[in-house]
Amino acid sequence: MIKKSDISLLPRITFNLAIYNEEKRLPRCLNSIRKQNYPQKKIEIVLMDGGSTDKTKQIAKKYKAKLFYNEKRLPEPGFAKGYKIASGDYVVFMAADNVLYDNFWLKKIIQPFLDYPDNVFASFSKVVNDKKDNIWSQYLNEDTDPFNAFVYGNCSNPDKFSKEYKIKIKNKNYIIYDFNPDNYPLIALAQGTTIKKDLQRTDDTIYDDIAPLIDIIKRGKDIAYVKNTGIRHYSLKGFSDFCRKFNKRIYNSMKTGSYYTREQFNSTKRKLRKYLFLIFTLSLLPLLAETLYLLIKKRKKYLLLHPLACLTICYYIILNFIKVNIKKNNY
Repeated sequence: MIKKSDISLLPRITFNLAIYNEEKRLPRCLNSIRKQNYPQKKIEIVLMDGGSTDKTKQIAKKYKAKLFYNEKRLPEPGFAKGYKIASGDYVVFMAADNVLYDNFWLKKIIQPFLDYPDNVFASFSKVVNDKKDNIWSQYLNEDTDPFNAFVYGNCSNPDKFSKEYKIKIKNKNYIIYDFNPDNYPLIALAQGTTIKKDLQRTDDTIYDDIAPLIDIIKRGKDIAYVKNTGIRHYSLKGFSDFCRKFNKRIYNSMKTGSYYTREQFNSTKRKLRKYLFLIFTLSLLPLLAETLYLLIKKRKKYLLLHPLACLTICYYIILNFIKVNIKKNNY
């Protein structure tokens, strides 16, 4: 870990947040950043705001954050623009519903960059459940959403990466896997993923949050999984919030084309599993069998939500596919 004598050598960090009317969740997120055991003069907070009408401006001022306008409002292009604006040597991508797990998170997350400056181009930590959080949020944080867990399998969560990838470097703080661009891992950009500054990104990928990480893997550079810390992800309040979030997410991904853009990165197996998810879920019997297996294996009560979550996502995939295609045909 970084020593006190090395404090002057610490790099500048930009926290890049894409937000819109987040006055309730934003203070807790920003407070966890300002509490970091790291020179605050070396921390920049950039808020890419989609035109908030709440108290976002006052909150930004309180936490000495810089506010910029995200004219596209959606988080993915907001992150892309914020990355260009950032003045830090490294950029941390975060959503307002994230909270850094401990006060040493930042030092831990940049350590792989300092150890291997020529090879490590990104780092990330896992999502850590808060037992006090509601069951829907805990269910979603267990792995990822059921659609992506089905499509990506062992590549959907760092706890399963060792089943899929060889280990290049491992110590008590982090692991560097030998990732493959044809079988890339699913790493959530907005949950504390940290990337070196000044990597070029084409405009046709600004709606796909995983594109920068795939590009790093294609270059033959490394992404470090920092295992001795994490991100608290307070993503959902309940079932209605789950419905609202996934309805919006699926609609936007189909409308902007990112749902199809990622096809160019996916293997034939993953492309096929995207469609098999609908058959698997709507057949019910395989879904119920999987739920029983998960309950026996993990013994977490919130996994009882699995069938409802899968069926809900199926519904919104079908609904928004119809909705988006009807709009296209009307123009």
